Amino acid sequence: MKNFIKNNKVTVVAFIICVIFVILVFAVKLTFFPNEGTAIYGDRLDGIEEVEITDNEQDDIIKSLEDRDEVKSASTDIKGRTLNVLITVNDDVELDPAKALTSSVIDNLEEDQTSYYDIQVFISKDNDDTRFPIIGYKHQDKDEFSWTKDR
Repeated sequence: MKNFIKNNKVTVVAFIICVIFVILVFAVKLTFFPNEGTAIYGDRLDGIEEVEITDNEQDDIIKSLEDRDEVKSASTDIKGRTLNVLITVNDDVELDPAKALTSSVIDNLEEDQTSYYDIQVFISKDNDDTRFPIIGYKHQDKDEFSWTKDR
């Protein structure tokens, strides 16, 4: 073994430097990224299984919106504890009837779901109406939507 080390000094030193470098890289990685293996939402989604908004419930929300005369199209998307509802209304719809569409969203959810999820409603038109798009947001602890400032 001593002869090998003596004959290959450069190789042995390079190997030792590489091992030290790899150990330092892992030490730095663990210092700056200690929770890399944990979930993106942490424990904020605990209990979501009990009040989960199913695909059928999302389809019911979309159907109830699209059955209204004011609505051209609708879609939903859930990210964590936020239900996003995207609504495109007809070009002749005014602000107040557009804001009233949130009742179709709330009516299709159970009370425990509305007290768990934040709900965002994005209402837009296909034309260049300066008052649109508008965004309504309902925090899980609130009963009413708050809206972007009227333009």
